[in-house]
Formats: sequence, structure tokens, C-alpha cells
Amino acid sequence: MIVQNPLVAAFAAQVGKRYSPAWADTFWTCEPLFRLLLDPQVAEAVINERLQALVDDPAAVGSSGGPTLQLAQGAAWTLSLRLLTQARRYLHSTVRDTLVAPIGSLPLRLDRYQLPDGFRDAVFDPAQRLSRAGSISVAPGELLRMPVAGLVFDYRIEAPLLILMLESAPQALLEWRFSRDSLHAWQCTDADPDTTDLKAAAWLAGRLAHHTSLKPLQALAAHPNPGVRGAALQNIGRLSRSLARKLLNAALDDPHPQVRLSARQALDRDDPAPSRQRDR
Repeated sequence: MIVQNPLVAAFAAQVGKRYSPAWADTFWTCEPLFRLLLDPQVAEAVINERLQALVDDPAAVGSSGGPTLQLAQGAAWTLSLRLLTQARRYLHSTVRDTLVAPIGSLPLRLDRYQLPDGFRDAVFDPAQRLSRAGSISVAPGELLRMPVAGLVFDYRIEAPLLILMLESAPQALLEWRFSRDSLHAWQCTDADPDTTDLKAAAWLAGRLAHHTSLKPLQALAAHPNPGVRGAALQNIGRLSRSLARKLLNAALDDPHPQVRLSARQALDRDDPAPSRQRDR
């Protein structure tokens, strides 16, 4: 855990006691703790301490880099200071429950967009479209709850603004990006960087095609994340065609539509009979 300032250290200890990723709503019990950090003098002290630590030993302090200064991190949460200087190219869906507050004398202004009815974050659909839901302003000393479900928040950057953020573990599988012009879904990425790493590992194992990768790929084919399952299924055939055929047939009943589609396509390329027998 990255902790420097005593107040931040005390905050981190209490968050560790209150928040459990297995019970997502426990994240919001950290709000009173978060409010204790909203004094601008706290942010100033933390920044000065971090800068001094970097001067003393550049390797001693963890940070996200760029305009983000990571203050503390637990197994499933992150506290950071972020400098907002320009609007993002796309409108991004919220993938982590978040508490955010402006630090300093300027308010934080945001535009809100409503996600479509029946929105499922785990299944990307370019036909999905946001609708405008008005704007809000968060005064200095106040905070805003930004839950994963329902709304997309977009920062309005009128001048450089420092914000304090407490973010939970990822609560969504995918981070969606929407066009600012049409408000339609444009693309998506994995909400959890670890998922991206596992998918890359599955593809690399498939390309190397070494027999020692068979067991790890088989384990990834049962991973909770559908993207990881799909990547493993698409690569395991390079090591064992018989096992791949067995797993692909089982994947025709996968709960995620994209995994089912990938399995059907793989079977059709290799041996169309099994997929037709299981067609429904």
C-alpha cells in the first residue's frame, strides 16, 4: 500500500476496515472518511510531501504518473489527486463507484448523460445511445457520488482544476466510449487492466503453441470474465484440437453471447457438424 501523509494513512486503515469488494455497497460507507480529506491544506501538504520524497528518492514513491498523483491504494480501491486540464475525446462510462470532490476555490462542473434502458455493460452494442440528463455543479468542500449504474459523467473543463477521487474496484466488465457528436457507442475496453493482461497472455500462449501452456489455457477457458474465456478458447486449438473441440462445444452454452458466437464460429471453421448439432 502506498501511503505517506499520516492523515492519509489513517484514512487508508479505516477504508480497509469498511470496504469489501464482495459487498459493493460498503464502498459508500467511506464517504464520511473521504470528507475529512477535503481541506485544501491537506492536499497541499500531501503534494509537498510527495514532491520532497521524489527529490530524496525517485524510486520511493508510487504514482500513476502524468496528471494523477496516487495517494493511497488498497487491494481494491485507490485514492488519488487528479489535475483536469482538458476534456476527453469521448464520453466514458463509469466502471468504478467513485467519490469525487474539487480541491481549491473553483467548483467542479459536469454534464450528465443517461444510459439507455436495459443497458448491459458486458455486451458491447454500437447501436446503444446516450441521452442528455442535464448538468450539475459541485462546490468546493462538497463531493459527488458517481455510481457505476445509470449515468455517464463528463467533466466540463473551463480552467485547470484539481480533484480528489476515491475509486472502488471495477464494478463493470467493460468501459464504453461514446461519441460526443452522435452520443452513440463507439468502442469499449476492459474495465480491469488485469483482464487485458490475461487476454494477452492467452494469445501469446497460443502463438507459442508449447504443450506446457495447455493447462493454463484450459484454466483460462473457465475464467469468470467472458473476454478471457473467449481468448483462451480461440487459442487452445493451437495446442490440442481435440480438447479445443470439447471446450468449444461446451461454450455453446456459455452465459455470454459473444463467447457463444466465438465458439460457434470456431467450430464452423474447424468442423461445422458439432455446431449444427447444437444449433438452437
